[in-house]
Amino acid sequence: MHFRSLAFTVSVLLLPFGVSAQSAFEVASVKPNTTGKTGFSITYTADSLRATNATLSALIQSAYGILLNDRLVGGPSWVRTTRFDVNAKARQALPREQLRVMTQRLLEDRFGVVLTREQRQQEVYALRVARADGRTGPDLRRAPMDCLENPPPPTTPRSSTGAAPTTSGRCTTMGLMATGLSRSLGLAVVDQTGLSGRWDFVLAFTPLAADASPTAGPAQTDLPTVFVAVEEQLGLKLERNVRGSVEYVIISAAHAPTEN
Repeated sequence: MHFRSLAFTVSVLLLPFGVSAQSAFEVASVKPNTTGKTGFSITYTADSLRATNATLSALIQSAYGILLNDRLVGGPSWVRTTRFDVNAKARQALPREQLRVMTQRLLEDRFGVVLTREQRQQEVYALRVARADGRTGPDLRRAPMDCLENPPPPTTPRSSTGAAPTTSGRCTTMGLMATGLSRSLGLAVVDQTGLSGRWDFVLAFTPLAADASPTAGPAQTDLPTVFVAVEEQLGLKLERNVRGSVEYVIISAAHAPTEN
């Protein structure tokens, strides 16, 4: 199994489908991008969305907080190939997650996007608490209760090993941490920790060179593999060969965008 390097910061809210935005963007423009380039960007500012050369699938993932490409399935083939420039502006500055909900409404209005959820059983890694007493490790801490309303200023965290983190998360959930780990392991990670609420964590490890298995050796570095690091630094563990339910998002309907 190919192991992809893990380098992400988990702080995204997974937004439910069918959430009705309290307001729409005041102005919005959707135009085809025919430059032939492959790179794209999707950026939210205090009061706007700007997407350049983005596919509809990328826009959906951004708006709904779908972190893994392969969890978004279905729809016509063009949703992953045709590129668009989208510029939308709100009447005033709004929280990032409100802008994402407004982007959902924009995609529904302009592209006719309809999404559904489906649970599929497959082999997964289970993320579980490692210690019998339920204690977490030195690099996993409860986030402040108001972390969503008052996010802390950005800092450069360090792990308890003294190393710069390979990954970190602030004001995140165990489910989002599991999703982030899935991106690296190439196999779904399902949260079975039973830990609710919001968390801050730092994790420093050496990405495995090839097969992502607990028995595979680390590369030439002083840092442990992700399997060892998760247990020693977070007080959690990754267990493989577990059957679990994985949520997929299905594009049930989509059409070419309407005129501006």
